[in-house]
Amino acid sequence: MPDCIVFTPEELLPDAWRHFLTAGPVRVFNPALIRDADGWLFAFRVVATDELRRIAVVRLDRTLTAVAGSGVALTDLVRFAPNGEYPTQALEWFADPRLYRFGARLFIYWNSGWHEPRNCQFLQELDPKNLHPIGCPRELILRGQRQPLEKNWTLFGDGPFYAVYSPAPHRVLGFSLTGEGDIEFADISVTPTDNAGLRGGAPPQLADGHYWSFCHTIESAADGYRYAAAVYRFAATAPFAPTDTSAGVLALGNPFGGKRLHPKLNPAVGEVLYPCGAAHDAGRWLVSHGINDEHCAISLLSAAEVRGALRPLGARR
Repeated sequence: MPDCIVFTPEELLPDAWRHFLTAGPVRVFNPALIRDADGWLFAFRVVATDELRRIAVVRLDRTLTAVAGSGVALTDLVRFAPNGEYPTQALEWFADPRLYRFGARLFIYWNSGWHEPRNCQFLQELDPKNLHPIGCPRELILRGQRQPLEKNWTLFGDGPFYAVYSPAPHRVLGFSLTGEGDIEFADISVTPTDNAGLRGGAPPQLADGHYWSFCHTIESAADGYRYAAAVYRFAATAPFAPTDTSAGVLALGNPFGGKRLHPKLNPAVGEVLYPCGAAHDAGRWLVSHGINDEHCAISLLSAAEVRGALRPLGARR
């Protein structure tokens, strides 16, 4: 099993939310990770006893230790456009953050869970100095065929900008950050592939001439659906065709197994390992992930461990 750092709510919660700790169980999970000067930014879900879904952001130092006093209660600061027509849940349910840099600009993504008549995905620019929102969240809109539930798009590129809509088929969308309103996405390419069973996860990372996509799979088990990590690679240039698919589960650290400290947030799931961030650093991979909808973690993997979880497309399992 790879080296793994597990964070506690006490380490991560911003000062504005520390009172949650005295009211009952606090779960922090599904963290995003991105480089920040000689340290890192870490964004994660927070669920307290009121069961609202919130997002906070904290700085980590170069040793991956949370910097005291750096936490930002992001959800409290977000202001939606007054003319936006969103379902009620979209205004109060902030799930599964991802962090992005497009040029010198910093962004955070989240989705609004599962609800009728549609769920929403948002991209919010952040001030890199104080990590506060700049402007209003911008909804991600797809003009064309889409699924009823959207929560696994992963953005990449540095102008032009793209998103992986689905690993199988490998459907890539294009978009622009121009303007301040909704962000419209359009199809760029669709490549048939045997990435069957793979779903979205961390934003794809460019390394060694490929984009590396750390994603997740779901399987049925006696104790409920089990979420596990996987990885695949795709070409660095359009049409971004996959070159390697998953050879099986990518082992991430989990000192808890299927055990939980608190009652399940989702009774339908068992063990959950859910990657939301990745970075290639000094020849190794850092993968930030949730554990069992309760914990934030960063697994440290060697290049060999990650390559061992790949197989060239078309090769037999």
